[in-house]
Amino acid sequence: MGLDRLTAGLVVLLLLLCAACRHGGRPQELLHGEPAPEFLPVPGSVLSIARALRGTTLGRRFGICRPASVAFGALVVERIGVDGESLTFVDRTGRTLHSCDGGIDPAGEHIPPWCGGSAGLLFEGRLLDPRLDILCLDPRKRRPLAYAWVEPIAGAHWIGVDQGSYTEIYEVLAGMPVRIAGVHHVDLGRARATFEVTQYDSHGQALVRARLEAAVAG
Repeated sequence: MGLDRLTAGLVVLLLLLCAACRHGGRPQELLHGEPAPEFLPVPGSVLSIARALRGTTLGRRFGICRPASVAFGALVVERIGVDGESLTFVDRTGRTLHSCDGGIDPAGEHIPPWCGGSAGLLFEGRLLDPRLDILCLDPRKRRPLAYAWVEPIAGAHWIGVDQGSYTEIYEVLAGMPVRIAGVHHVDLGRARATFEVTQYDSHGQALVRARLEAAVAG
């Protein structure tokens, strides 16, 4: 009887340990120390911060990286994740999509928190190139940090990016492509990066999974 109880206790302990293993790599904080909530339909995930607001509300944070072709009151999608942060916005003509990408700038050419940025032409409202940016280092461990845009498919409300030990979730906002970031599978020598991306509907049901292989345009 005692052995049976001991065996049952060990089984429960092993189950708990296995559950901890599955979620052990999940970060508890976002980039600036904000709590990292979980997107419940995707166990072990991290939900990044996303909000759409006017550039005037962001103030200097937007002003120091805003191109002259973009109105100061432009609609901006701000994102803060585990390793990166970004702003996405469109110029006055509605034809060019811009980003400000956050992190450490090794060249010292950008004003913090920004370390780079991208611009891409829109064709019938869609971006044909993910506009990879690999000039940044992540602020915590100074690893190469890659940024790219993902075009949501029809019906997609969430974009999930495989970050190794967890999935980072980005909300689709303001009808704009979603700026994602990651430190895995970044090839500086070939100026390329690879992202494993899953797009979900509003309820968290997976719609499509695909590998995004992006290269620096030039």
